[in-house]
Amino acid sequence: MKVTVLNPEEVKCLFEHWGTFAKVCYDSKGSAAAIGKHCMASGHFSGSRSRYIEFLIEDCPRFLIDQLIRKEVGTCKNVQSFRYVNKDTFAYEIPRDITDNPKLVTKYTRHMNDACELYGEIQHYVHMKSGSKERANEQARYVLPMSTHGAVAIGFTIESLIEYCHKRLCVRTEDVHHELAKMIRDEAVAILPELETHLAAQCEYLTWCPEGKGCGRYPKRGEKK
Repeated sequence: MKVTVLNPEEVKCLFEHWGTFAKVCYDSKGSAAAIGKHCMASGHFSGSRSRYIEFLIEDCPRFLIDQLIRKEVGTCKNVQSFRYVNKDTFAYEIPRDITDNPKLVTKYTRHMNDACELYGEIQHYVHMKSGSKERANEQARYVLPMSTHGAVAIGFTIESLIEYCHKRLCVRTEDVHHELAKMIRDEAVAILPELETHLAAQCEYLTWCPEGKGCGRYPKRGEKK
């Protein structure tokens, strides 16, 4: 997978924009950036909701994209269309727990090659029949596996990004999604280091575990001393 911040210059100005938008509340006269940072520290996010940190995520399995775009509040997104994008040589993810079994990997790879071949046959037939590349892709995509690599552009408000990291940096998250969350966090922190303590697993942020089934790293709320 590859993660790129699409609007780094705008992200660098996040606190300034935030403070400029928020200082009307108290008719504040100080530095806009300082006001924005104070708002984040105190949990007042209303002034930040007009700004997004935008990420381009490439070479990402489609099942992971489907999980990612379930996040509705404070996000905007566009997903690569398998109708308009030709996938006749699609890349795909191999289940990590079978990589130590050469026989299973071989069988899995054969299955993917067969799917790719069938995709091409359907695509060719429908294109010859209809004359439409779009229609050919649309009909051929029926055979694409959930592990087919695609791309998605997603924007988070800072409030939404914090909540996303709280959930998806938890070690109980599916491994490939946990990896993506770390990449998203690292790209954001590289631009705004002030975000690092906020973009963490919820247990690290709270110092107690809110999950029904914890990993044991932090105590439950009632157990916290």
